[in-house]
Amino acid sequence: MPTMPSPARRFPDSPREREVLHRRAVRLACEQEREREAPAGELFLSVRLGTAERYGIPYAQVDEIVRPRGLTPVPCTPPVVAGVLSRRGQLTTVLSLRQMLPMEGRDAGAEEGRVVVVRAAGMTVGLLVDDVDGHQYWQAGHLTPALPSPGILNPAWILGIHDGTTALLNLDALIKSLSIEERS
Repeated sequence: MPTMPSPARRFPDSPREREVLHRRAVRLACEQEREREAPAGELFLSVRLGTAERYGIPYAQVDEIVRPRGLTPVPCTPPVVAGVLSRRGQLTTVLSLRQMLPMEGRDAGAEEGRVVVVRAAGMTVGLLVDDVDGHQYWQAGHLTPALPSPGILNPAWILGIHDGTTALLNLDALIKSLSIEERS
């Protein structure tokens, strides 16, 4: 029958054992501190139109980001439709965010900009933007309301302003309003 170590033996008694336990305790404390410091909130993709307009797209709705190579214009479509793009053998409609939120300047072309493929309002569409700036976290309670703007036809399109610089888009409302406009 194996002998059980005495209760005194269960505790480290060598300097090496104490050092191993100390390192483990420090590592565990650091991990817990990082978890407390981790930003709370939802992650969004920050995109740019022109030189100053910044918009946020919830990462939960982002499928992928691609270059607009092969973007083919479609005749007899409204200006908001930048064209179609072939993705994995499927055609994806690409909408111009610049046309959806009217602003000065021209759209990014086939060699410029990015297409952010999103799932919203039960559809998968691409959004043509000038550039992708990165990502940030936002919290609904910290958003400031958007001011009325001539380019924003429906206030429901903007969830709010993050950090005074980025307008967070409500893609479901934006895409639904486009499909309603086309039926009218």
